[in-house]
Amino acid sequence: MSKISLMERLRIPTYDNEKYAHTGSVKIDHTKCNGCGMCVTICPGKAIYIEWNEKDKTKKAKMETEFPQCMSCNDCAAMCERGAITVSTTYDFGYHFKILDRSGLKPPRKFKEKS
Repeated sequence: MSKISLMERLRIPTYDNEKYAHTGSVKIDHTKCNGCGMCVTICPGKAIYIEWNEKDKTKKAKMETEFPQCMSCNDCAAMCERGAITVSTTYDFGYHFKILDRSGLKPPRKFKEKS
């Protein structure tokens, strides 16, 4: 069994430190959002929630601010019928983690309804 030196132990990455990893983020256009909640239902990281606005009497999707777990999967953008959601930043695990080149952000593929 190999031993880990003190310097190697100090450099072990943690997911809550932005130096080693950062999660993705989405932009939500509130003029297009109708608060249907489909994005909340499909989000595997529970990064989106629906907020009730008492002033306007409307529901709108919002991204978690405390500790969002957005994986930049684009599921929420694919489910949004109004096109209100776009992924703005992809997740990135750096330092000791090998990074695959995912190229740039691409819009999700929409499926056509069968007639």
